[in-house]
Amino acid sequence: MNQAFEEPADRRRRRTRAAILDAAAELFTENGFRRTGVEQLAETADVALSSIYANFPGGKADVYAVLACRSADEHVDAMRAALADVAPDEFTAAVFDEYRRYHREHPLAFRLLGLVDIEPSDTDLYGPARRRITDRLTGLVDEVVATSGVESGTVRREVVLMWATVNGLLGLRSQGFVDEAEYTRLLDDLRPGTAS
Repeated sequence: MNQAFEEPADRRRRRTRAAILDAAAELFTENGFRRTGVEQLAETADVALSSIYANFPGGKADVYAVLACRSADEHVDAMRAALADVAPDEFTAAVFDEYRRYHREHPLAFRLLGLVDIEPSDTDLYGPARRRITDRLTGLVDEVVATSGVESGTVRREVVLMWATVNGLLGLRSQGFVDEAEYTRLLDDLRPGTAS
């Protein structure tokens, strides 16, 4: 079952799979998971409906779970690239900036990484996806702490608090409790290195 997370060896199947995942990211962002139909997904991806089930036997919920894992991979890769040459005294601010940038450019990522729109009963991929995402993000935090050049307990505390704070604001924004302008102002106020 975890085979669904792996890229197919066949180039044509890889293209089809990527088209489905790209279409899902677009449609789930625009319409939401529940309001996106499998037929609509096939049409947007320009693939046959049977291609969706050939690549994702559990249908739309499998697509969501695999897309969530792809988002975690992209997030980790982007964070690594952003932190490659950061000085220790700018490290926490760089983590904050990259986390903020990623979620701004990928508005669906917060929901995906939390598997918010699916339940364990929707797909057999739910548990494996949850473990993969958790492992990737936990590994990222451990890597950030190890490469920071600062005492690990201090950096881990700062990174986890920052992560929790931004996630809280993302949640408030998604619930409509704060609008985009207030969300941006609050993030600006919370950025490490910003004088209050």
